[in-house]
Amino acid sequence: MTFLMGGGSRGDIASLPFLRFLSACAIGVAILLLSKSDLSQVKIPLFLLLSLVLLGLFQLVPIPPALWTGLPGREPIAQIDALIGLDAWRPVSLSPVLTMNAVASLTAPLAALLWFAIARKTDRVLLVFVAIGGVSALLGIIQLFADPQSGVFLYRITNSGSAVGLFANRNHQGVFLACCVMISLYLVQRTPASDRNPNSLYFGGAALLMALGVIVTASRAGLITLILAISFAILALLIKRFKAHSPSTRRQRPRLFSMALMAAVFLLGVVFVVAERVPALSRLIETDELRELRVKMAPILIDLTADFQPLGSGLGTFEYAYRMREPTELLAPSYVNEAHNDWMQFPIEGGAFAFVIIGLGIAFVIYRSLQLAKDKSQPGNPIDQSWLGLGILIILAAASVVDYPLHVPSVMAVSVIGLAIFARPTLRSELVEPSD
Repeated sequence: MTFLMGGGSRGDIASLPFLRFLSACAIGVAILLLSKSDLSQVKIPLFLLLSLVLLGLFQLVPIPPALWTGLPGREPIAQIDALIGLDAWRPVSLSPVLTMNAVASLTAPLAALLWFAIARKTDRVLLVFVAIGGVSALLGIIQLFADPQSGVFLYRITNSGSAVGLFANRNHQGVFLACCVMISLYLVQRTPASDRNPNSLYFGGAALLMALGVIVTASRAGLITLILAISFAILALLIKRFKAHSPSTRRQRPRLFSMALMAAVFLLGVVFVVAERVPALSRLIETDELRELRVKMAPILIDLTADFQPLGSGLGTFEYAYRMREPTELLAPSYVNEAHNDWMQFPIEGGAFAFVIIGLGIAFVIYRSLQLAKDKSQPGNPIDQSWLGLGILIILAAASVVDYPLHVPSVMAVSVIGLAIFARPTLRSELVEPSD
C-alpha cells in the first residue's frame, strides 16, 4: 500500500490521508506484537525516526511573542507584527501545518520498520522490493507510449510523458530502481551455484529490466545512482571473495552475476548512443533550467542555513524560508518548494538539531563499516546483508545531494529498512556459509 499511495512528496496528494491512517493502524497493531528482541534489531532506525518526530513536535510548541520575534530569520514577520499590533504566541515553525504534515509523513516508514522487525525475514522483504521494482519499471516503460492523461500515471502533478512508474517524479523512480538493481544483484550472487537453480536467472533478468527502467526515466539522478549500485555490487563481491577461504565458497560461480553486471554497464553505454534519437532520453545530455537554478540557489541555501540557526525554520517549511530570501533575479512563474539538496535543506528546517542528527549518523556509518570490515568470520548472510544495507544508504545519500527522495513515503520506507539491515547486531550463531 505504501508504494501504491505514497509515491509522491507533495502534502496535498489525495491518497496520503488514507496511507497515514492505515500506517497508524499498522503501528498500533505492531506495538502489541513487538518483543524486546524485535526492537533490538531496529533500534538505530527507530531512534532516528523518533528523533525526527520529537524535533517536529518541539517546533510546534507555541512560545511567547518576545521570544519568537527574537529568533533568527523571523525579522520580516516581526516587522509586520509591529505594524499591525499583533502580539500572539507562535510555534517555532514558520508553518505549523507543514511541520505537522512532515511529522505525519513519518508514519509510513515507522510502520514499515516495525513490521520488518516483527517479520525478521530479510530475504522475503528484499524479494518484495524486487517485485515492486519490476512492476514499477514495466509501468514506466508503458508510460513512455501512453497518453499523459491516461490512467497509467498515478498522480495528477507528475512528469507527464516520462517513465515515472509508481512515483510522481522520474528522479524518485530512478533512485528506487537503482536500489532494486543492487538488491537483485545481491540475490544473484548469494543464490547457490547450480544448473538446476533458475533463481539466478530470474534475479539477473530483474536487474536488467530495472536497469533499463532507470535509463528510460531520463533521470540524471537515477543514472548516477545506477552506476553507484553496480559499482557497489562489484565491490561487495570482491570483498566477499577476498574474505572467502572455504572450498565451498570458492567453488561458487559468479557467472550470471558477472553477466548481469556487464549487461547493465552495456545498457549505460547504449543510452548515450541513442539519446539524441529518443526525446525522453535526450535530457540526459542537455542542460536544463532546473540545473542552472540549483547552481544559482547554492549561495542562498548557505545563507539560509546560517540565518535559521539554532532552531531551524520548521520541518517541511523550506518553501516559506526560501521565499523570505528569494532574490528578485530568480523570480519566475513557477515557485521553488524544495532545495533539491536535502543535505542543505534539513539543517535549514531542523537547525542545530539537524546537524547533530547528521553528525551522529555519519559517525555511526563509519563505525559500523569499520566493524564489518574487521570481521574475520566467514562471509555469511547477515554480514552480506549489512553491506547491502550500506549500499542502499549510499545510493539515497548521493541522490539527496541533487534531489529529495527521502520526502517520498515509499522511499523513506526503503531507507529505514536499509538502515535496519545495515545497523542490526550480527550474532555469531547467525553466521552461515552459503551452500553449493
